[in-house]
Amino acid sequence: MPRPRAAGVLGALSVALRVCAWLLVALVVANALFPAGPRAALLALNGLVSRLVPGFIQGLFVFQTPFEGAFRGDFAIVAIVLLVLDWICCRISASLR
Repeated sequence: MPRPRAAGVLGALSVALRVCAWLLVALVVANALFPAGPRAALLALNGLVSRLVPGFIQGLFVFQTPFEGAFRGDFAIVAIVLLVLDWICCRISASLR
């Protein structure tokens, strides 16, 4: 694969990782701030994301917040990992151009 093409693929992968990470951050914030009633609307989405989280961190660092929500540390960890992978892809893509 030629270098510019690889750089383009890595750039696209980087954007996809970044979007997924920020969507997870938004979900973490929504879970932490919304009380039980409105948070019930997020149950299906939380279930889907929980199935995608690796088993060894699933349910890790889940704390109740003062806003009657729940901070999902497992989702936050996955978001951080996705942002680090995004950064790595950006760096490699920039070095290939």
